Amino acid sequence: MRTKRVLLCSKKSIVPSLAVTSAVTFVYLLSQIIIGSYSEIPVKKLLGIITVCFAAAFYITLAVKTARYKGAVFHRFDENIVDDAFTGMNKKSAVFEKGMEILADGYYGSALEVFVEIDEDTLSVKEKAVLDFYKARCYDSMDWKPNAIICYNKAAENGLDIPELNIFLARCYSENGNMEKALEICTSLMDKNEKYSHRMRYEIGRMYLKLNEGAEALRWFSESIEKHECYADSLGGAAVAYTLLGKIKDGEEYYKKALLNGIANPESFTNYYKSIQAAIMLESHMS
Repeated sequence: MRTKRVLLCSKKSIVPSLAVTSAVTFVYLLSQIIIGSYSEIPVKKLLGIITVCFAAAFYITLAVKTARYKGAVFHRFDENIVDDAFTGMNKKSAVFEKGMEILADGYYGSALEVFVEIDEDTLSVKEKAVLDFYKARCYDSMDWKPNAIICYNKAAENGLDIPELNIFLARCYSENGNMEKALEICTSLMDKNEKYSHRMRYEIGRMYLKLNEGAEALRWFSESIEKHECYADSLGGAAVAYTLLGKIKDGEEYYKKALLNGIANPESFTNYYKSIQAAIMLESHMS
């Protein structure tokens, strides 16, 4: 673990060290030009200056970066969320790191099993919050929404304050049938100067789509489009909502607009949209 932390810190130290070396070399050469000794600088001397400068800058940068974590395991994933939780050279930190690696590989059940192994009696309040958040991510990814809701709420109660948490929680409430609570969370964030506030109308429209409520979904997507919030994704949402309402022509129009405006994952969106369109058209022919 310590070796991995040092290697990762070393990698992050290279760029700033090169920048310092370049700056020092430039200043040295400029000074030699000014005093008229530029043509007399021995190549070996210049290479020596560059080497010593880079080595000094690298080791100082590496020391600063590793000192930040003291004896800690360097977090490879979600450093902004995990922060200084699980940073000791101890069993709980090693097990947590293992769980994070498994989670990053997409093995949610296996990652959850590892997270559950951690003895919560040994954790600080912050570590409990972080652990509950990642348990929730596992449950959420496996579509165990009630369990995910419990863990997300425990993470919030223990002080985890990240903008993604409320979006994940609202989606879980919606998919678990509690649209009232989902709306409460989204509307509380709407029109505020927070990281994901601009997504809230789109998120509500997305929730109604999952509930197969095309009219309500379209209302929220239309507001989002009007305000130019999550514009391309909202156009895509509107295309699906129109299609659910049987308005195939309008759906096609918004589908093309979504593609032209650079919707995320256009191939996946196209497959999703076309499958909804085919199902609706088949249903209309059979009725």
